[in-house]
Parts: sequence; structure tokens; C-alpha cells
Amino acid sequence: MAEKEQSLLEREQKALQRPLGLKRPLSWIFFLPMLLAFLVLPWVAMQSPELFGPEKIGVAEKAQQVRYDRLPVNAHPALQIDSLAQVRNTTAMSLDSIWNPGPLASPHSNLEGDCQACHAGDFSRVKDESCTACHSNMGLHVSEKTQPDTSFEEGRCASCHRDHKGRESLAEQNKHFVGANCADCHKNIKSVAPKTDTLAVADFAGDRHPAFRITVATGPESSDLRRIRMVTNTPVVEKTSLKFPHDVHLDPKGIDSPLKKVVMQCSNCHEPADTKTGFKPLTMENHCQECHKLSFEPALPDRQVPHGPVNAVLSTVEEFYSYLALHPEERNKVNAQRAVLRARPGEKEPNRSNLANLSGNPRAQAAFATVELFENTACAVCHEVKAKPGLGNTKTSGARMPQYEIAELNPAHPWMPMAKFDHKAHEFESCDSCHKANKSDKASDVLMPAIEGCQTCHAGSKPVLNKVQSNCGVCHEYHIHNKEVAAK
Repeated sequence: MAEKEQSLLEREQKALQRPLGLKRPLSWIFFLPMLLAFLVLPWVAMQSPELFGPEKIGVAEKAQQVRYDRLPVNAHPALQIDSLAQVRNTTAMSLDSIWNPGPLASPHSNLEGDCQACHAGDFSRVKDESCTACHSNMGLHVSEKTQPDTSFEEGRCASCHRDHKGRESLAEQNKHFVGANCADCHKNIKSVAPKTDTLAVADFAGDRHPAFRITVATGPESSDLRRIRMVTNTPVVEKTSLKFPHDVHLDPKGIDSPLKKVVMQCSNCHEPADTKTGFKPLTMENHCQECHKLSFEPALPDRQVPHGPVNAVLSTVEEFYSYLALHPEERNKVNAQRAVLRARPGEKEPNRSNLANLSGNPRAQAAFATVELFENTACAVCHEVKAKPGLGNTKTSGARMPQYEIAELNPAHPWMPMAKFDHKAHEFESCDSCHKANKSDKASDVLMPAIEGCQTCHAGSKPVLNKVQSNCGVCHEYHIHNKEVAAK
């Protein structure tokens, strides 16, 4: 038996030792054309495309280019996938098309004809420098200031953002790129960043996510921003010098305006901006002055002071009454209108009985109008106003008027700068389902919803019946951009 097995082995060894004959030449005959077609020519075409100039492109390629030229100019790249795939010409004569693993994402479709825009060098993977050449404003995940206190290391851009996976591939990846990868570090964040103020997060469901942190201002300077953690059933307040009761303005019975009773809605003041989260800035002229007029002369209610620096307001009042003193015909018209106002029965305006004839000292008239304006009828309605002794700015005409100081307002700032939110995606909800403005009687109330409110509709990473499945990427970005981030 042993002899038989040995003889079989010997026969196999002899077979392997026999000359190959035509096997080796045939292998080279097949290998060299493949090497030429799939490696040498694409490499030469990439390095020296002029060797394969337009005149050397075949009829089929030209026909494809004609079809490409006929595409609608503004067609979305996702709609052009078939046509673009037909005419892809990354190197001359599309010699490297066999290396293409798939179409680029829509934002990168303009790079279809330039592989080296991302793949710098020969046979090398995409480097971060190629990404940041265009995406220069992308922030890091951990700031350079706090990086030494952590054990976190930034990964390659392409480790998360993988292109050539379809026209919508990057958009889908950006929605779902986080999930378990975030929880790997954040569920035990102190082990990665021992000095961080961020609490551990494992998911959005239940108590696996801490309460939100809100940015509030403690003063009028941009350096006065602080982040505080919300506490269940404890309202968040931001000290402010502004007087604004939401509940009065949102009274379902309406609020008095100069012409009629008006039932106001949130949208009367809060107009969506071009961003998903923000709203257009509120201004006195566009949102308040229709009802809160800055009139100072009752006989001329349409003449108003500017909503601006105190010096400008005082100068306007002083110059108006000086003008009347120098122009008797205008002064007489105002006096006649004042007489009509004094004769109206049932009026409760505080300054009706104090309307004196304008034949007296114009500066006294201006001083009286100034006091009424700042302390009774206009400024003090919305602002904290404080009288100041002495002269004002001697370079202005209102220097000898009664002087006032208006308390500065807090700077406008995002409440949650580290989160992203799309109001349009929630437009089927009413404003008061998240923001309890109709129950707020002070401007200091921060009307941001607590996490419990969001969790009524949003589940965590696991699907839940009648809830939106939400992983980390729904509300957070990996990259920390140059947003307004409050100090600790």
C-alpha cells in the first residue's frame, strides 16, 4: 500500500517537473494586453491626457458628449445619473472607467471628469487635504483648545464620508453616520475626556440622554453667555432689561391697537429666516411701531422720534419745538389742534390736561414732551429707563434736555448652538405645542422645550410605534463649526 501511495506521489512530482510548453507564453499573451488596457493606458492618459486629445476620441464618445450637451442646464444631478454615467470621461477616452466604483454624490458631480481633484497622486487613497481644499470651514470634533485633555483622535474624512455610492449617498450618510459610533465614546465620556462638562449619552430614549443645556446671557456683552442645564419642572430664565409679556400679546380675545382690536399669532412677529432653525431679527420698525408709536406731540400723532440713541431722540424733540417757535403759522396750527384735544370728553390720556399753549418757552415745551416720552408713553413701556442728572452730549442740540439712560439689551444668540433643528419639518405642529408663550408674562422666560417634550414624538435609535426613530445625527453634527458657543 505504501509503495502504491509513493508511486502516485512520484508521478505527481514528475508531472509538475515536466516543461510547461505553451502555458507560460499563453499566460503572458493574455496578461500583457490586460496590463496595457487596464493599467498602462489609464495611467498614461491620466498623466498625459494630451496624448489622447479630442481628435482621438471615437465616434461613440462624441455621440455620448452630444447627448450630455442636450441635458437641461438646471437639471438636478440625481436626475442625470444615466446620462452622466454614459458620458463619464475622467481620462481621455474614458480609459480609467473600469476603476470607477460608482457615480459620485450629487454635490461632487461636477468632479466627474477630474479624478485627481480628490485622488491626488497615483494609486493613493483620498487624503484629508483634498477634502479641506473645498471644505475649508469644516470644524473639528474636539476643539484644539480641549484636545490635550482628551484621548480622542480625529479620523480620516473618508472613513465616514464614502463617495462613489450613488447620487444621494453622502446625504444619506450624513443623516445616519453617527448612531452606535457616537455612543462608543459618549456613553462613558469621562473615560475619553475626564475634564468635560458633557454628560454621558447612550441614546435619545428615556433617561439615556441628559436634560438639554441652554445658552443664556447674564449681561449685555457677548462674553456674558453661559450654558446651563435644564431641570425638570424648573423654568429657565434669562435676566433682561426688556419688558415684554407674551401672554398679553397672545390673548385670544385680542389686544388693542391704534385702530382696532387685533388677535395676534406667533407668526406676526416670528418670521422664518433662510436657515432651518432661525427667524428674522425683530425690529421696532417692522414688528412693534405699528402699535407702539413713538409720538411726542399729541396734536401730531404721526410725527415720531427715531428708535435709536437717546441723543438722537432728544435732538429731534428739541429741534421740533424750536422750529415751531420760529414759525408762527405752524405753531398756530398745532395750538388749534391742541384745543380740539383738550375739548374731547371722556379722554384718559395723562397728558391731555397738561397741554399748554405753545406761546411759552419752546425749551420748556420740549422738556415736558421728553419726560412724557421716556417715562410714560413710549420708552418705559418696553425698556428700563433711568433719569440722568446734568448735561448731555454738548455736540448735539438736545444737550440741555432732561437726560435718560436706556438699559442695554442682551445680545441675540442661539439657545442651543450645538444642536440642529428644522422648523419646517415640524410645521404640522402648533407653536404652543413646544413653546408655552401664551402662559409667559415676562420677557425673562426662556421658552425652549425640555427633552421630555421632544421625547413624546422622537424615539431613540430603535424603532418605536408612532414615534420618529432618531439617532444622534438627527440633532447633532460631528463637526463643531465656528458657531457661537457660550463659555462654561
